Amino acid sequence: MKPWQSLILAACLGLCGCSAAGQAESTDGLPVQRKTAGYQTVLGVGHLGAAELTEASGLAASRQTAGVLWAVNDSGNAPELFALGPRGEDRGTVRVAGVKNIDWEDLASFSWQGQAYLLVADVGDNRAIRQEVLLHVVPEPQPGSDGRFSGTVAPAWSLRVRFEDGSRDCEAVAVDPQQGQIWLLSKRTSAPILYRLPLRPTAEGQPQTARRTAEIGNIPAPDSEDLAQVFGRFRSWPTALDIRADGRAAVILTYKDAYLYLRHGTEPWEAALARTPQILRLPAAELLPQREAICFSDDNSLLVTSEGQGAGLYRLPTGPIDASAL
Repeated sequence: MKPWQSLILAACLGLCGCSAAGQAESTDGLPVQRKTAGYQTVLGVGHLGAAELTEASGLAASRQTAGVLWAVNDSGNAPELFALGPRGEDRGTVRVAGVKNIDWEDLASFSWQGQAYLLVADVGDNRAIRQEVLLHVVPEPQPGSDGRFSGTVAPAWSLRVRFEDGSRDCEAVAVDPQQGQIWLLSKRTSAPILYRLPLRPTAEGQPQTARRTAEIGNIPAPDSEDLAQVFGRFRSWPTALDIRADGRAAVILTYKDAYLYLRHGTEPWEAALARTPQILRLPAAELLPQREAICFSDDNSLLVTSEGQGAGLYRLPTGPIDASAL
């Protein structure tokens, strides 16, 4: 989404922000949203420190360097990976060689056959006019001796992807390396549609087909308060997806809330995502105006941020997974 669209959407989300969550406070200069009725405690842990990270559309926790986060900008920006510290500190930038940022809308981290990777999802398509979208899988960069990241990285492989039922706008992508699958969730459909495709291309150089597997009908539709606002009907659109490293949970982010899904053993993700999720309330819109990036952190809590220079980075505690549900 472009800057002028971001400003409009942020303004309308601000009008219907999470006023029930109480006042925003500050601890050591970091914003905090206190727990009130129906809301878990949301802790502000820092701000995105990279000066050029102004339209954060994807966030992922490193699978090889403890405490490191990765982020990307969306369309029209350079094809760069931004390394961040645990509080959002700038840890350097790595350019992805040989590709463009047509509309990077999500980022996933995973381990595959002993190697840590990042998947860059060039899947945004606001007008549903792209015949193919792109997924770039790059080896996760290593830090230098000073702990910072720089240089370039080339994709280990890329996938040209077509949705089997026509072009779709998509901003939510995740990887399940145990099953060797990529999951994509549509944004602008009346119920989000879940698609899957193999992690590795089945035919080198040929377009891969993302197969429709389920509709996700348990994300609440905009309520009357939402619909009373300009653009309020967009608040339930998915903007990010992530799967926990152990494969036991997934999260879907929308402009309004986040939704946590628990998985029973190794059941199909279609079954896990069909179950009623736990609703995770997000910081008020003035603190997190355009929520488009979320990931599970090293300790399995959730980290969420927003578009905007110096955007806040917030932690959503999810608590332990209920063993009786597995």
